[in-house]
Amino acid sequence: MSHIGNLVSHIKSDVTAPGAASTVDSADGAPHDTIEEWGVFASTTEALTLTILTELVRRAGEHPEVPSSVAAIVGGVYAAELDHWLFTSKHWEPSTTRFWIPDGFYGGEGDALDLTAVGKGVAAGEHLFVNTYLLGVTTFAAAGNHTYARYAAEIAANESEHRLLGQTLAGASPPNDLGFAEYEFDRISQIAAAAQGAGFGFGEEGTAAGRFYDLPQSPMAPPIEIRSNEPR
Repeated sequence: MSHIGNLVSHIKSDVTAPGAASTVDSADGAPHDTIEEWGVFASTTEALTLTILTELVRRAGEHPEVPSSVAAIVGGVYAAELDHWLFTSKHWEPSTTRFWIPDGFYGGEGDALDLTAVGKGVAAGEHLFVNTYLLGVTTFAAAGNHTYARYAAEIAANESEHRLLGQTLAGASPPNDLGFAEYEFDRISQIAAAAQGAGFGFGEEGTAAGRFYDLPQSPMAPPIEIRSNEPR
């Protein structure tokens, strides 16, 4: 099984392994990360996501067989993640903007593109990012910052849309297979470990075949326009 295809099962094994930290059943329900720790991680994961999508948009442009409807979806996801990056990076500096991305995420090295592989990777990644923002809700709410708790919920809702799009590309049936968003982890370190276990690297070489990609200093403009570009 590929690193990407094994991501969700890797996540679940981390949670259920002996000695794994409790999540929803923690004794006091208090957050384990500070707002600053959470914010740096959120900003870093948004940098990763935008880096992934920059390459995905490039590869899609090299494949005329990609349906225009799929290209439009990819463009919309890029636009949303650019909004997320602009918001989070305004408040927190990412720990790195250089990432090791496994070739398997795109379906191969070079210009290779397998939309099913991309769909699986997106769905698995968004599983983690939804959890990240649910942690943000908990962290901000515990600090009495209800406005930013809502901001985190707004982004979590958008990441859930992206998970559904990934599920659809991957051919999941049904792609909308959750009644509630899954809250697997109660620490950002666990989320980072799950991504690293899938072969990704944050400023360092990952465990899967792949290469380094850098977030562009000036990200490209979105190929399509979307609305609601800032939290309210």
